Amino acid sequence: MIQHFHHRLLRRLAGHHGFEKLAVALMHPWRPRVGLPRYRAPGSAPPGKGHQDWSDAPIIATSRFRSGSTLLWQAFDRLDGVTAFYEPFNERRWFDPSVRGEGVDASHRGTSDYSKNYDGLEGLSQWYDVNWTTRHLVMDVKHKDSGIINYIKYIISKSIGRPVLQFNRVDFRLAFLRRAFPEAVLVHLMRDCRDVWRSSLKGAENDPAWRLADFEPHAHFYLMVWYRDLAVTFPNLLQDGAKVHPYLVHVLIERLSELFAYEHADIFVRYEDLCSAFLLTMDRLLHQLGWQGAAGPVADWSSLDQATSDALTTLISPRSAPYDHAKDADFYAEQEAAAEAILKPWLPAAQA
Repeated sequence: MIQHFHHRLLRRLAGHHGFEKLAVALMHPWRPRVGLPRYRAPGSAPPGKGHQDWSDAPIIATSRFRSGSTLLWQAFDRLDGVTAFYEPFNERRWFDPSVRGEGVDASHRGTSDYSKNYDGLEGLSQWYDVNWTTRHLVMDVKHKDSGIINYIKYIISKSIGRPVLQFNRVDFRLAFLRRAFPEAVLVHLMRDCRDVWRSSLKGAENDPAWRLADFEPHAHFYLMVWYRDLAVTFPNLLQDGAKVHPYLVHVLIERLSELFAYEHADIFVRYEDLCSAFLLTMDRLLHQLGWQGAAGPVADWSSLDQATSDALTTLISPRSAPYDHAKDADFYAEQEAAAEAILKPWLPAAQA
């Protein structure tokens, strides 16, 4: 249950937009100001960062929920010389055997233990704060949080070989992480916005009649929690819950996440590429990261040792049929256009 006052208040006021706007206006000044990302049209290519030597850099992988991050984590976890950590901020506290449990999401094929590699890291409890999952989700270079910094430093220090930290809760904190960990390489994983939406519904069909104010029973993967927290930092996100469909809010958050990544991430990977050309995509990613296999630096897939090649080859399994969005295509397009109409005049323009 969400305990934060501002979450409870905005949930209570969801059907009364005037009061909701007033509440956000009163809470917003207490939030630290953050820099806005530059606006780029949907489908814009990620900005290139040029070649850099990341061969010794800790890897921070970031994505939205339901974007294939578990698959990417599993791929890293199979590499020799790597210690890969799954969702370090997750409220199940993987480092604590007394609370983490053993359940896994059935859609995470091939995964049986999220807590792998956390054994012996009980010392993380001195810094862990469950509020990291729901509050102050936007952080930039002006923010100070020694708890987060010490927590991540501890994980990195205890890694055997090269550390990979796979996050679903830092895509609006990349500027903060860039300042705190300038030596790290930030890898951002993306997935088609409509596919993420359908995946987040856990098998339910999209209903154009849904309204944001009544969406709580259908909301999964923190959509409403993130919306309420982000709206306090970014009042432009606040929508009349009695009038708008939750897909509009989903698009706004997905697009903002993407635009923040375009500002601060170093390497970009598409989930669709992992599904359609897994080995080629991993080869390209590992080459960018300067990963060293048993046969030396990765120049092409043939330079990998056989054990690594076999491990990654058996990871990907045949995919189920892709989502069919034909029935709601016009609806989605209308909502996406409405999101761009909110973002474009609000965000600074990208340099030509």
